[in-house]
Amino acid sequence: MAFTVRKREYDHHTEEIHAAGGSWVRDLMLGLNDGLVASFAVTSGIAGAFTSSHIVTMAGLAEMLGGTVSMGLAAFISARSEFEFHQSEIARERDEIEKWPERERDEIRTIYRGKGFSGELLDRIVGHITADRERWANVMMREELGFASEAFESPTRSALTVGVSYLVGAAVPVAPYLFTEPARGILASAIVTILVLFAVGAAKTVITSRSWWRSGLESMLSGVVAASITYAAGRLFGAR
Repeated sequence: MAFTVRKREYDHHTEEIHAAGGSWVRDLMLGLNDGLVASFAVTSGIAGAFTSSHIVTMAGLAEMLGGTVSMGLAAFISARSEFEFHQSEIARERDEIEKWPERERDEIRTIYRGKGFSGELLDRIVGHITADRERWANVMMREELGFASEAFESPTRSALTVGVSYLVGAAVPVAPYLFTEPARGILASAIVTILVLFAVGAAKTVITSRSWWRSGLESMLSGVVAASITYAAGRLFGAR
């Protein structure tokens, strides 16, 4: 039975590692995908309206920089808010353990009885968890609210990951316009961006159970739809 308890603890620890790793990969993929789609849409729209590579390039660079700062700040605020919410909830759990220890102990017992433990082993588990109030609070957070402090992403690292990956993704659709006029640049940009979007979409399956080609096609389609709409708008309004 002791082996069973250790095995479950190991499995949970492994899930926390995967959650933390998944958070980093999620930020990376978010930045890359958004950078690719947003930049592809902007440059396609501008290329549809103007015949100057300089205008398209400058618009693309402005979108790159603005998007990088915006996405980085949004990621920082989101990660920090999530962490602050976790801190407020664990403070509440500590307060409840202090005020109503028997009630909270019964909750631990109910939780682990639901996991299949009973008798002496259940008593030992409850006794072990409630012997340390910090451990007790962390278990309540994990089992009641699904929070694992180890899985929280650093706000700074999240901001840098999203921001830098956005910058890299946004550079892909812009690059072809540095070397040719918009008429050819839009074709080169479309080919390169669509291929990279498919690759990024397929790579997202590292943290999901989805089919890689379905995920790739979905990302590719999102970019094509966005760019097609802005290109059509550029042609329409640029012709006036």
